[in-house]
Amino acid sequence: MKILFICHANMCRSVMAEHLLRKYLPQAEVSSRGLYAETEQSVPESVIAFLQEQGISCVDYRPRQLNLQDLETADWIFCMEPEQVEKLMDRYAQFTDKIWLLNEFAFDKETPVEDPVNLTGRAFIKVAKRLQEAVEACARRLRKEQD
Repeated sequence: MKILFICHANMCRSVMAEHLLRKYLPQAEVSSRGLYAETEQSVPESVIAFLQEQGISCVDYRPRQLNLQDLETADWIFCMEPEQVEKLMDRYAQFTDKIWLLNEFAFDKETPVEDPVNLTGRAFIKVAKRLQEAVEACARRLRKEQD
């Protein structure tokens, strides 16, 4: 099973989702990309610290730009915002059956995953924990879908 997480820049949300899902579904092939990734950027320290608290290292991770092959090879594609879903579905109609809003798949809610990129301290942790809950729920549903 190949799973792809997509967000704006592939620096916070999709990176955390990728690494968390790898922990929850080790048999899955999980990756992440950004619609507007700047590959020379690095992951914020807050993301590195949050993942380290979960026993996960992403120190050397660099943002990656979404390309057509990523969409072709993924079995499941999860976006963080409704606008990202719409953009992908408009541009790549052939993949609409595998493109989901993460919170819709996880909780049956059409709500975005807040972007914590400019948050710090408790505000960042609160948003990161909500994302973690969504990824955990996603993992549970993917396990059921596999059976």
